[in-house]
Amino acid sequence: MMTEQQILKKIDKWNEDDHIQAVVDFIEKLPDESKTTEVLSELGRAYNNLYWLDPTAENEKYLRRAIEVFKYLEEEIGDTESWNYRIGYSYFYLNDIDNARKYLERAPSLSGTQELLHYIALADKKGISLREAVKGGRGEVEYILEDFVETLHQYAPAMQARLGAPATEQQIARFQDHLGFDLPEEFKQLHRTFSGQLGQGPFFGVGQCFLNLEQIEQAQRDIVAFLEANFGANWMEKQLPEDNFMDEGEIKNQLFSRKWLPFMMQEIEGEKSYLCFDFDNDQEGTFGQLIGVTPHKDLEQYEVSFVFPGLFHWLSGTIEGIETGRMAYSEEKNTIEFLSRSFEPAYYEQEEREALEEYIKENFGQFDEVFHELVSDDIHCDIYIVKPTPERNYYTLITGGMGAYQMNIPEGFSGSPFAEMVINLPPDWNVKSEAEKDYWPMRWLKILARLPIEQDTFLAWGHTVPTGEPLEGTLFTCMLLLGTDDKKDEEAIVKLPTGKEVYFYTVVPLYEQEMLYKLENDTTALLELFSEKDIPYPPVVDVNRPNVCQDYAPIQNTGLLDQVYWAFTQEHFPGLMIFWEAVKAYNTDMENRLTNFNPFGTIFKTPKVKIMYEAWIKSKRELHDFEILANEHLLEGEPDANGLYQALIVSELTSGDGASFGALELLWLIHNTLSNKDLGDHIFFEGFDIEGYEEDGTPVLYINCGS
Repeated sequence: MMTEQQILKKIDKWNEDDHIQAVVDFIEKLPDESKTTEVLSELGRAYNNLYWLDPTAENEKYLRRAIEVFKYLEEEIGDTESWNYRIGYSYFYLNDIDNARKYLERAPSLSGTQELLHYIALADKKGISLREAVKGGRGEVEYILEDFVETLHQYAPAMQARLGAPATEQQIARFQDHLGFDLPEEFKQLHRTFSGQLGQGPFFGVGQCFLNLEQIEQAQRDIVAFLEANFGANWMEKQLPEDNFMDEGEIKNQLFSRKWLPFMMQEIEGEKSYLCFDFDNDQEGTFGQLIGVTPHKDLEQYEVSFVFPGLFHWLSGTIEGIETGRMAYSEEKNTIEFLSRSFEPAYYEQEEREALEEYIKENFGQFDEVFHELVSDDIHCDIYIVKPTPERNYYTLITGGMGAYQMNIPEGFSGSPFAEMVINLPPDWNVKSEAEKDYWPMRWLKILARLPIEQDTFLAWGHTVPTGEPLEGTLFTCMLLLGTDDKKDEEAIVKLPTGKEVYFYTVVPLYEQEMLYKLENDTTALLELFSEKDIPYPPVVDVNRPNVCQDYAPIQNTGLLDQVYWAFTQEHFPGLMIFWEAVKAYNTDMENRLTNFNPFGTIFKTPKVKIMYEAWIKSKRELHDFEILANEHLLEGEPDANGLYQALIVSELTSGDGASFGALELLWLIHNTLSNKDLGDHIFFEGFDIEGYEEDGTPVLYINCGS
């Protein structure tokens, strides 16, 4: 029998992908002894969510069932915020304002509470029902437009004063007549609330201005004139190159349409871009979606892209940005500025860099040359070059800048989140050459320095990073990280004035067989072989050194994943080690010990693996470049009621080292391949069947997904 923790973990995974009916069916079929308080609370939540997925009068029965469940649990958990929020949610959508308010006010810190209380206050203020409040008024944006104006009044009153006067009904009707098609209420309500802006300066700090009805018509004329001047009278026949057009199916591939109505314009250094309502959307798009249009005389640089599902989403994001401080009024510029970005560059402070350089001089030697990085938008990674000396007869190259970035280390990691890389080269190495056979050490120091940023992961002792192709002029196909010694033969760690401890790791290139041996065994076992073969330490790159695992062939074990629990979700994992942390956490939650699991053991000794799996798709756009449909005529038939086709998909996966797959690597690649697909409620990994082998030995696997 499953434990409560295992049951709840399974429910969580279904909830993540909105497979709510699967949750209800699962809980209702559980034996009574498994229907604990927590499990029954999830049943009540699932009933609420069934209504949320299809909010019809008929489905209000689910809200009443939810209340029955929560009332049954009141004595045990009625004082918790989650219980109060969930029962308050049920009453809210049953339009019971008094009970909804009573319970929701007891859950002030939970996400979603304030939004529902906002609708309750709105219903009270306007004397309308909760359903009417949620619908949003005219065009479903009337009330959120009022919120936008009120937010400006509270946080940036000077900008509220810059909103243009509302358009009259006559002006809107005349504008509609000029266009020649009926405008939706969403657009009309925007201009009933305010139309354009006062003054010439930008409303938002990146050159963005609101447009009134006259300016919209002028913008359309300007765009058409630009297109005629650059592409001729038949510009309507032009399309964007397929490689540059990323929103096929949602937006029609065209340069412009009279049904694209700009409501904001951005001008930077003479180049104009427009945020437009798209009332000419493609089949998979949404009527009224917001798209960005940047005309350019070169089609390769002409941009048309999806931005927001609609005006409501733009307003919601803008209001949230102002309320949370990500956007704020600048009195100096009389505009609203964007104050944050998703990634801030990480650079050493002056005193930190001085301390780092002093440590390098003291422990590695004087550096006469520094390869400075001229352009960088994440870290500033210089390379310090310490020349050979009689005591250290080799070059030492050291990164300077990687350690300014705090790596995403897992919980319980005993090292530091800050690191720099070191590589030792023989004294006759041409460190000034840009030929790849000489430059690859420099290149790989920079690659490793940015890998934690690009893959949201960390690097530490014993980590290996495949190079893909052999390094130029060598047979090395992998980089191994080892510790670095200081002048006292102790671990090289510099403590900066700001308190950061930066570790130094030495980069050692490996042969393919050495990497496989290390993955199958461990780093210590490989180093013992290095010692037996008298490989010098500290390691100095020797492109002719012996391969200490020359005859090693990894043992293939296709059953390595048999005891691993996993649930496929829509989360994409950029790095293998981040994925490994997620796998360990999931198996811990499922009370499945991975004591005997070797994540890096070889599961297939082939460079490629083909997998087959079932998923629901709308079009071929959801397939990766390395995927095909088993039935190439599938999409010629009729989809189901949701517009989906049940497809058998064939994918060809390639190993990172181009030689074999580790067990964890294979599961990682399978997960990321499936992460953009709808698997229904069959999201749990239940191993694979080997369907056969192709002529070149590539195994063909069928992925079993259970519910």
